[in-house]
Amino acid sequence: MTSVPDADADAEAAEGQSLRAMLAGLVGADPGGPLEPLVGLDLVHVPRVRRLVEQHGPRWLADHFSERERAELSVVRGGRAATVAGRLAAKEAFIKLLAPTDRLVLTRDIEVLRAPGGTPVAHPRASALRELRRRGVGRWSLSITHEGDWAVAVAVGCRPAPPLSPPSP
Repeated sequence: MTSVPDADADAEAAEGQSLRAMLAGLVGADPGGPLEPLVGLDLVHVPRVRRLVEQHGPRWLADHFSERERAELSVVRGGRAATVAGRLAAKEAFIKLLAPTDRLVLTRDIEVLRAPGGTPVAHPRASALRELRRRGVGRWSLSITHEGDWAVAVAVGCRPAPPLSPPSP
């Protein structure tokens, strides 16, 4: 008896390989081996950030943002609260990318700066860098958007997938 190849299974396998290659291309990883995607997402209410900046000023900003970040934020024209909220959302999304972890990752240990052209780029330091290395995450990407009173950020990364366990007998 001859079996007919399962076209659906072949298409599903090809789609999985294509998706893996696309994700690897997005974060610059080698698609040669299996990858585990990591995603962090955060939503920040802009009026809340505006109130925090008004109430606590430079001290609050210094607690959450590096000197380089504060320098970038100081030259934002109009919509400064929205920009601060977007950067804060990006930091929180990046922390969620590393979750779950029992180690504290500080928002100020993730610098979110603008690359030429305006793309947000995460520069991890100290606690964030240690956690990235511990989890085997070598590449990542950020995106920030705003809609009305909300700032949303997503952080995407990948690491080598853990080996599959053989099924139990």
